[in-house]
Amino acid sequence: MDNQPYFHLNIFNSLQGATRMRLLIPLTFAAIFLSFVLQAPKADISWYIENGQPVENGIRSLSGADGVTLLNEKAGVICLTNKPGETPASQYLYFQIDPANPSLSKNPVFVVVRYLDTEFGGGIALDYDSDTGESLQARYLPADDQAGGMHFGSGKWETVIFKLDKPRFLRGENGGADFRLHGSDLEIASVKVSNTKPQLWDTLQNTSQRSYPKMVTIGEGKQMIFGGFDPTSLATAKANIKTLAQRIPAFKSVGFTSHEVYVRWNLCEPEEGKYDWSIYDGYVNLYKKEHIKWVPFLIVGSAYSIPDWFYKKKGYQGYVCLEHHEECDVQSLWNPAMREQVAKFIRAFCEHYGDSGVIESILLGITGNYGEAIYPATGNDWTADIHGPYHTHMGFWAGDPYAIKSFREWLTKKYKDDAHIQAAWNDPNVHLASVQPMLQAEAPNDRAWLDFMHWYVGSMTDWASFWLQTTRKYFPKGDIYLCTGGDSNPMLGSDFGEQSKVAAESGAGVRITNEGSNYRLNVAITRWVASACNQYGAYFSFEPAGGVDQNGVVARIYNAEASGALGLHYYQDNVFNANPQNLQNFIKYAHYFTDQTPVVQIAVYYPETDVMHHGLHSLQYYEPLFDRFNFDYMSDGQIRDGGLKNIKALILMNGSTAEADTWKRIADWRTQGGVILYPTSMGKLRTVEGKGMDDLVLKGDGGRVLTFNGDASGSAYRDFIVNQLRDAPELSPETKTMIKADGVEDQVYCTLLASDKLLWLNYTDQTVKKNGISLPPRSIELQTIK
Repeated sequence: MDNQPYFHLNIFNSLQGATRMRLLIPLTFAAIFLSFVLQAPKADISWYIENGQPVENGIRSLSGADGVTLLNEKAGVICLTNKPGETPASQYLYFQIDPANPSLSKNPVFVVVRYLDTEFGGGIALDYDSDTGESLQARYLPADDQAGGMHFGSGKWETVIFKLDKPRFLRGENGGADFRLHGSDLEIASVKVSNTKPQLWDTLQNTSQRSYPKMVTIGEGKQMIFGGFDPTSLATAKANIKTLAQRIPAFKSVGFTSHEVYVRWNLCEPEEGKYDWSIYDGYVNLYKKEHIKWVPFLIVGSAYSIPDWFYKKKGYQGYVCLEHHEECDVQSLWNPAMREQVAKFIRAFCEHYGDSGVIESILLGITGNYGEAIYPATGNDWTADIHGPYHTHMGFWAGDPYAIKSFREWLTKKYKDDAHIQAAWNDPNVHLASVQPMLQAEAPNDRAWLDFMHWYVGSMTDWASFWLQTTRKYFPKGDIYLCTGGDSNPMLGSDFGEQSKVAAESGAGVRITNEGSNYRLNVAITRWVASACNQYGAYFSFEPAGGVDQNGVVARIYNAEASGALGLHYYQDNVFNANPQNLQNFIKYAHYFTDQTPVVQIAVYYPETDVMHHGLHSLQYYEPLFDRFNFDYMSDGQIRDGGLKNIKALILMNGSTAEADTWKRIADWRTQGGVILYPTSMGKLRTVEGKGMDDLVLKGDGGRVLTFNGDASGSAYRDFIVNQLRDAPELSPETKTMIKADGVEDQVYCTLLASDKLLWLNYTDQTVKKNGISLPPRSIELQTIK
């Protein structure tokens, strides 16, 4: 019986000693444990490994679906674990109780599990088939309480006990299972089920509060946010809070300052006008106890946030697409009833939590499938979990009655009468009283399409401004972020420049949620937010759209620092419960997230007017240029608002069509000493109506225009840019040093910080030497300019 976990004396030895990531456990802990397991009632049922084979004493281990298992040897013990490489991924260990066993005659039931403590900061949890109903939630009810289960990375065998108050054991889970285990890197040596409360329970409860050492220090005032453990009901909230209580100490130890949780309208106002905050009060109590801050993500209008009393009732109006004329469950931002509901909800939330003392920032989920400041853009997924599948796709969502009314009012304000709009649109049949939102193929001319796009995108900006102003009214002190996403495709309705501007007007910021693991793409799709926020005086933060690999962990830290972000968000699985290298890289490089300011004198023109006409084709030009040196974006709106003031070199790459005012401001800036780099492949510069602007922008006294005769999308133009700017008299010596230090496309990136430092990212698998220093693979390094 050498391998039977409950009777092996090596348990005693495994509970001695200490590591740098845990406190000493009293020797009495092992003694109590041995006493418990050696004197356990014979009525208990168990599953364990003996002589390399499972022993099923009233409990069976199941294998299949998302719980395919195998036996493996870890830390000297044969154990049960998930089989890697399965589709779907194997992430649960399922167990089945023998229904003929009479030993479990009453509630509660206790499940004792021996597991290997592997990943630092992880944990182990249990869901069981309960007698609370027949719903999916009832069949996977989280354990009502537990003792132990934290992961400290000790590499030792530990014990966790789960308390089940309402089990029915009628095999309601996958494969006929009665309960399942899940968590980080599961290795299970034994499972025991009993009606008797284990003596070890109180000891484990006390030791579960062990602390972690401080392992990462980020810049003062910076915000490092982790996400996950979001509730869908009061039951899931209670379970999530218990798990979260285990994890928070580990997150704090590696520098996280706050936890973000989704605050759904339907979970807070189950009856109209009657608010119930019990779900989120539990989270707040935990934050106060653990001395960590909260980022509530307010979701009002997305399909999964709509309460039953509002869904398809009076006041309801979903977006209607122009492609199919079908209604979406995501609520229309033009609907005045939604404006009223949003204002009431924000006020109620702030009155309840505004003075709680735990809020780091409030994140605003204003519309869209998930809560970003964009129109519906994806298919059905978990957002259909409340009211079922709904009509949703990438498209133009401007067909509901309130949208049509708004469009006509916008055009009437601009054109005053039919004669003016008919002249502008070159269409004698258009009338202000009957004009409809349109697809591009239906637009009479370019001006008509631009009018539609300016109204469509502007409506999203106005909706964002309303949310920001309303929240600031009821939350006068403290940070507020507008949540936005996507890649600025005009179909999504997001003008990142204008969203940053209205955020600044409310003393707020912007959170953009589109990062992944590719640094070059990350910086290309986040830089408009960063550039505009820095110009207008708004703060900003970055969030991934989903999974992040071990290299992406490093890339995201670099992007935040190179952009000047205030906040950086990771989902808990991005750092914990994944490849251990994710956590190791985070611990190694998170301290580079500081309060140093990037110094940027170079900008690339972001042609938003052209993008509205021809779609988003700009990123292919910008991504490889970021591999040469760091720069900002300068859009039409930013230029209108004086954004060129601190820019010394403006690079044109694509988008030859803009409003006359944009070209005039660029020309005026150039005459004051700026340098323009222009590729002939762009073609002639023109206004929307076709008036040529080359003579104004590219000719005349003052400043310089450096013309490249060739294709702007090729590396030759980027070589030309580097060669011209590395010695450009318009630039500071430090900026020119940055360009000279890198300047090539090799997946090594360079940013000028605080006028005298270069921040490097080596995104290759090789050691690289740059500017006299050696950069290890996949690393961040800071170099002082001599």
